[in-house]
Amino acid sequence: MTDKYWFSSGGLIDIQSINVNPNTSAKVQALCYFPGNNIQMRFVDITGDEYLAWGNDDNYLIALVGHKLGLGIRVKPIDMANEPDRTEVVPFEYQPAKLPIPQIITDDNRSVHNEADIQRIASLQEQLDEQAAKLKTITELLFKNGSL
Repeated sequence: MTDKYWFSSGGLIDIQSINVNPNTSAKVQALCYFPGNNIQMRFVDITGDEYLAWGNDDNYLIALVGHKLGLGIRVKPIDMANEPDRTEVVPFEYQPAKLPIPQIITDDNRSVHNEADIQRIASLQEQLDEQAAKLKTITELLFKNGSL
């Protein structure tokens, strides 16, 4: 697999490597071109039923990786060599019958809405305000003494 694979979101993936743990799992490394010129290296784990469904069908793997990365349905670009002004895409002939729905995390402790984080931010802001007041006092004293 050396080609870039396009998706309905306008993004594409370039599979860099696939590390397989036989009969168990695979880890796919993909260079992802997300809409808006956002390029990232991503790693996608394929395990359990997803791994078993892959078999030797690379089209399934490509569609699954794109799905897990939120890129939508796989598509194929129109022949740009013969029609350079046409930028739309046409549906790719392979559509997996059923892909698993990705897990959506709704409770994330890293969120700024976490109470502990809010308290820490408030504490840091108080310390910053205290330092700013001290700096202002020192600056005013230096102006009074003619040092500045």
